[in-house]
Amino acid sequence: MADRLSFPRAELRGRTARGAIVNGFFLGGAEALVLAQGLIVTAILGPRAIGLYGIVTTTAMTLVALKRVGIDEAFVQQDEAGQEEEFQRAFSVELVVSAAFSAVIALSAPLVALVYGDERLLALTLAVSYLPLAFALQAPGWIFFRRMEFMKQRLLQAIVPVVTFVVTVPLAIAGMGVWSLVIGPFVGNVAAVIAAAAVSPYPLRVKWSRDAARRYLRFSWPIFVAAFALLVVQQGQILAFDLDSGLAAAGFITLAFTLTRYADRADQILTTTIYPAIVAVKDQLGTLREIYVKSNRVTLMWALPFGAGFVLFAPDLVNIVLGEEWQPAIVLIQGLAAATALQQLGYNWFSFYRARGESSAQNVESVVLAGTFLAFAIPGLLLWGFEGFVWGRIANVLAVLVVRRALTRRLLPGVEPFALLLRGLVPVALAVAPVVALRLALWGG
Repeated sequence: MADRLSFPRAELRGRTARGAIVNGFFLGGAEALVLAQGLIVTAILGPRAIGLYGIVTTTAMTLVALKRVGIDEAFVQQDEAGQEEEFQRAFSVELVVSAAFSAVIALSAPLVALVYGDERLLALTLAVSYLPLAFALQAPGWIFFRRMEFMKQRLLQAIVPVVTFVVTVPLAIAGMGVWSLVIGPFVGNVAAVIAAAAVSPYPLRVKWSRDAARRYLRFSWPIFVAAFALLVVQQGQILAFDLDSGLAAAGFITLAFTLTRYADRADQILTTTIYPAIVAVKDQLGTLREIYVKSNRVTLMWALPFGAGFVLFAPDLVNIVLGEEWQPAIVLIQGLAAATALQQLGYNWFSFYRARGESSAQNVESVVLAGTFLAFAIPGLLLWGFEGFVWGRIANVLAVLVVRRALTRRLLPGVEPFALLLRGLVPVALAVAPVVALRLALWGG
């Protein structure tokens, strides 16, 4: 494992545990800032402005997600000699792919404005087209990720949310409107790019290699398919709500998605921590099973209470914090909270396949994710409104979980994801029951 770890292999378990704490601290703090920024700006701007921004960011960030085809994970997974040159080869592939996607975002701007019938989207979409290149220029973080030097990695990654918050909120208060949400992230990403170049162990140089490009893209194309399926869901729901009920409805689904996406943060913390460790022990089946079970127990300890909290308290959040104009978003917040919490069951299964260089298994789940979303959620919205969409999304998630279970058990026989879910639901149900009983007794619901 050439230059893989910056510590003795015997320290792997302890380093992984400490890494989870470091990642949890930094990601938790960063996400708290993002959440606070979202609530503050939402209260200032209102549904229509948030809907407008939701269209822009959903378009841009889902295209960015398509660009994030796992070149960083392929870099972590490889064991080539000469890691400096290998990093520069991987960075070169990432840079080329990112430039192409920046061009796609820019070229899509007129189409986005045309589809949604709002000329303001042209300038806003062009203004965020830099994002893929900005993320590519932060590639030095991959080196620290591969070495499991989590403190250095997270210090770099914390720059964007901190600077973005410091710039965005004052601009929103000053009356910059939706542009505050564009300028703030731009300043944050510029700061992060400068810092990444300053601390990179290897120089950021372009070193193109056809062999390396083929190797990285062979690993990455299935991840592109998965990202495309996510694009279908995220962009599809924004477009469907806008076409069905107008820009304010797009704002409602944007708010619901923005709040409930935090259900996956425990999984993000754990998966980004354990992936280099999974790569290091990829041939030890017993250890892999242990990692899967323990990581998913911890994930559900966060995701299920988080989802239950929004189901119970979304009305209070809207009525007390956001205001009456956000009332229609309540059922969407509750429904997406339930669906997103359930979707975290076994969410990191693909990391175990990718660690073995088998990234194509994820395509099966991706097809089911996009297909059942189009089959259940969109017809539900058109036929029964917001409630129909919610039940369609829950059915969509349940179909994904069935497929995920089969794929997980193929690689890790003896693992039962649904048993982990039942074990996680029991304490949540015990905690929720008194709250529901009290509400029924005092207010009848």
